[in-house]
Amino acid sequence: MNKIKAIIFDFDGVIHDTFELAYGIHKRLNPTLSKEIYRSYFDGNLFENIAKKPLNEKPGEFKRMEFEAFKNLKLEKKIRKVLNELSKEYNLYIISSNSIKNLNLYFENNNFINVFKEILAAEAHISKSEKFKILFDKYGLSPDMCIFVTDTLGDILEARKVGVKSVACTFGFHEKERLEKGRPYRIISSFDEIMKIIKEADSEK
Repeated sequence: MNKIKAIIFDFDGVIHDTFELAYGIHKRLNPTLSKEIYRSYFDGNLFENIAKKPLNEKPGEFKRMEFEAFKNLKLEKKIRKVLNELSKEYNLYIISSNSIKNLNLYFENNNFINVFKEILAAEAHISKSEKFKILFDKYGLSPDMCIFVTDTLGDILEARKVGVKSVACTFGFHEKERLEKGRPYRIISSFDEIMKIIKEADSEK
């Protein structure tokens, strides 16, 4: 078994908890949308679920409002510290369903642009499984060299399709009971726990 070389992060709900921000915008555009219904979109592939149950929004309307909101987001000090520490030992990547425009804005505004080796956002592919494959091919990685840190059941299932272990976070979009359905490698309740979990995964190899 190979040692862990790559830690791949989801963005929304992990590096920054944007649930209330995103739900609030969708709620303004869809007044009858409940939090539970919104969370259910993330039980599988987000884009596929939106295609099945379209939200009543004009094209680009949500993204325009979200971009404006992203201008004011601040990276938490403890998360910045953990990511900096991890980057000294591992290559860090982001696989996200958010736009590259939003993510670049966020990291530029927070002076945190050189920590991630690559960011694969919505524009790279609608499937996170396929985005994992892009990273495998480009950087010579195998699934057992990677750990994925995420906060949704859908992401855990997409990572499982390509053989990548997930560390599930209970401080994002989905609660522990829902995350457990995907049988993640570990479940954590604080970003501070990530380093310990990675070390445990490495020691098992």
